[in-house]
Amino acid sequence: MAADPLETAWRLQASLADSTGKADTKASFALAVQSTTLALLGILTTSRKTGNASGHDASSFLIWAGALLLALGACCAAAAVSPNLTRELRGPQPDDDFLFFGRLRHWDPVALETALKEKELLPQLSRQIVVMSEIAWTKHRRVQWSFVLAAAGSAVLGLAAILK
Repeated sequence: MAADPLETAWRLQASLADSTGKADTKASFALAVQSTTLALLGILTTSRKTGNASGHDASSFLIWAGALLLALGACCAAAAVSPNLTRELRGPQPDDDFLFFGRLRHWDPVALETALKEKELLPQLSRQIVVMSEIAWTKHRRVQWSFVLAAAGSAVLGLAAILK
């Protein structure tokens, strides 16, 4: 017996919500670690006294490059966790979308009840799945870039420490 398309769509939507939440958790972790590392790096570099007054040696350059990579990684993580409230791919009219909370907040409860009883849900749910898939993909890519930039920045900072 074939699965009910509406039930399948709801399962897809739930899976996407879970995936989006996982990306947010990873991005929050990355942002916390990268921000802490940058703060500590800032404290260490401003509080140390060095014999090199010029500050133009290879180690100083690598410290700045590593800090920049970490900062870019933190920006990617922050972009991943920032809310996406765009209207792209949503229904053309506010009453064509009763799955997005941004539109739901404008509904009258009685009108929403009527719409839920009378309108076909599968087209709206399908549209919502496509929108959520794009959001989840973007979040995961930003988290991926955040980790890549953090790893590169850490490697560069490690090299700077070796050269110092």
